[in-house]
Amino acid sequence: MEFLIDCIADAWHDTWLMIPLLYVAYLIIEYFERKDSKDDKLFFALQKYGPLVGALIGLIPQCGFSILAAMLFVQGNVTIGTLLAVFIATSDEAIPILLAEPKLYGTLIVLLICKFLIAVISGYFVDRILFPKQKILRFEDLPEEEDEEEFDQDDQAASSCPCCYPQYPMWLSALIRTGKIFLFVFGVTIVFNALIGWIGEDTLSKFLLQGSLLQPVFSALFGFIPNCAATVILCQLFALGQLSFGSLLAGLITNAGMGFLVLFQYGEKKKTIGQIALILWIIAILFGIVFSFIF
Repeated sequence: MEFLIDCIADAWHDTWLMIPLLYVAYLIIEYFERKDSKDDKLFFALQKYGPLVGALIGLIPQCGFSILAAMLFVQGNVTIGTLLAVFIATSDEAIPILLAEPKLYGTLIVLLICKFLIAVISGYFVDRILFPKQKILRFEDLPEEEDEEEFDQDDQAASSCPCCYPQYPMWLSALIRTGKIFLFVFGVTIVFNALIGWIGEDTLSKFLLQGSLLQPVFSALFGFIPNCAATVILCQLFALGQLSFGSLLAGLITNAGMGFLVLFQYGEKKKTIGQIALILWIIAILFGIVFSFIF
């Protein structure tokens, strides 16, 4: 019992300072999420510039963009490369979590730059090399009423993320999201403090394949879990020194929020979903291994 109390106390000591920083980060995110986004230029830019714009909007800490990109892909409005660019650049809850750790600010900047460049390069490679003959339904070719209806449906889909609370005031929604993520972080820290105490840090490092080229492979596979808990675990393992930067990057590349669930929900062909997932996994593994050597 005393051992468990010590683990909880150590976890609290390691994490409580992130609460105000998390709350401020979520307040800022809530503000931008609630701004009126009826500007249709975003939709046209996604078609005109493809992966470049996809990567840019994917960097915005709002999980609704992966849902939006998936909806547009299902409707035939964007290419596979554009969809992948959004998925790769999306960081789900990683940004507020890393913002809540001042010592990881440098890591966050490098992470976002890497994800943006990987998203752009991979997106154009997929569109120009792997699938060069894709045809999309352009918005300017749609009748005006149908065009507006489609935009409304996509906006509604983008705001349907289960981790957001638009029905509550901004301060309360930010507080709920802060509490939810902090509890995840706190719980993960307790578990790993206990594991280190029980089996030792060296044994735990071996179990988590620290220093092995297999670590990015399994991190990329783990990242496919469509839940913010996966992001929390990846970020906390990195903060605790148990995960390499390359493995963190690999896991966050495949962690596309609710995007894959939308593809399944709206009846996209299983073969196409499998191809997208496989390409994403290969990209994550390749860049994860490369950056494991660099950092």
